[in-house]
Amino acid sequence: MLITQQNTWEPGFRRRTIKKEFKVGPMSLKFVTVALIAVGALFYLAQSTQSSAQKYKITRLTDSKNQLLSQSKDLEIEAVRLKSLNEIKNTAEGQGLVSEVNN
Repeated sequence: MLITQQNTWEPGFRRRTIKKEFKVGPMSLKFVTVALIAVGALFYLAQSTQSSAQKYKITRLTDSKNQLLSQSKDLEIEAVRLKSLNEIKNTAEGQGLVSEVNN
């Protein structure tokens, strides 16, 4: 017996039921096209979701930065006010304008 593809069946030999040929028809082209569009859409959605999350994070951090800068300015003003009150007290005590009251 020759080793070639034959359409005859002999006992003891396995008959090939699946052909090696791969044909692409209009239905498989439609399926592949829809699958590629779906993958592209999912990729786009993932990217836009990730960029939105990053924008939200940046906005939140910017707001936090602005709040901290405002607190820093308030604390600087308070420090200057307390320093000037201390200087006024020291100057008044140096000139003998403050009377000391013992409790």
